[in-house]
Amino acid sequence: MRVLIVGAGRIGLAAAGILATADEYWVEVADATSEALDRASQRGYRTRHLDASSLPDCVETLREFDLVVNAVPMGLGKTVATAALQTGTHYVDTVEDTSAIKALAQTPGHASLVLPGCGLSPGLVANIAAELAGALDGPVDMVVRAGGLPVNPSTSFGYGLSWDVDGLIAEYTGRCEGLVEGELVSAPPLQQYEQFVLNGRPYEAFSTAGGLGDLCMALKPKVRNLSFKTIRYPGHLQLARFLFEELGLKRRRDILRTVLRYGVPDVVQDVLVIFISVRGQHEGVPAERSYVRKIYHEPMRSAFPVSAMSSISAAHVCCMVDLIRDRTVHGSGLIRHESIPYRLISENRFLLRYLA
Repeated sequence: MRVLIVGAGRIGLAAAGILATADEYWVEVADATSEALDRASQRGYRTRHLDASSLPDCVETLREFDLVVNAVPMGLGKTVATAALQTGTHYVDTVEDTSAIKALAQTPGHASLVLPGCGLSPGLVANIAAELAGALDGPVDMVVRAGGLPVNPSTSFGYGLSWDVDGLIAEYTGRCEGLVEGELVSAPPLQQYEQFVLNGRPYEAFSTAGGLGDLCMALKPKVRNLSFKTIRYPGHLQLARFLFEELGLKRRRDILRTVLRYGVPDVVQDVLVIFISVRGQHEGVPAERSYVRKIYHEPMRSAFPVSAMSSISAAHVCCMVDLIRDRTVHGSGLIRHESIPYRLISENRFLLRYLA
């Protein structure tokens, strides 16, 4: 299968590295900047220049490929997806706000399979949450908690950038979808505060946007209450509220973007924490099930070390590519993560090392 990865950032390069280990794939990495292409070339990947904002350029390029992985920043995905539909190229992406892509996927007359929102959340988290919900009799109450954290935080903010700044801002400013007593609700971010201890280490969690994808609609027939919370170290929420709300920087995103890019360090040595709990009935009695996992970064002795966030996101992307290539996931139009059984995810060669 010929695969084009658009975007030579953290996740794009990590995905290229994973697919390069499999003989079934012929991979190229595309980007609009020479700096990004140089990084990809240094890792030994085939590269080409591509302006992801130009529909004619994208259409011409995608005619050569069977599948495209869109790993560009938020806002550019729609052009690449449109080109994929026009050329019959299967489409996978890593964006959190998938609404525009889903609307495109539902237009008639194309042969492309469209699978948006891959990565940690909503991708992998949606697969796990759907599996847990199916383990109990309804109605089910569910709390999904997930977050990427520096292993050794160096500031009182207790956070390091391991992915796109604009994605972080969207999480902290967007409306948070959920279920309350079986009804869809929309609430402000940076609320629903809680504290918990996992393996002897304290954490805090609070509501953020974008982490559930379509999970609320998919699980609504069975799940009564559902909320998503981002995991951070204690004290982070207070400082985040100061920046975003008390200083009003959520209304001055130009300033906020600069503050975060120059004030919050990039990290490679990170850990992903996933903690999902459900309560319902099993054989007529109250029951609870949970999924708890920590996933750590690659060792720094690697020539090109990869963060845990990039590793697991890229591995989930490559798992989806694998399922499309072997036609386990097939057809055309929109595919939703919660419809893919967790067994297929956990047994896939690219995710097995993280989930076994």
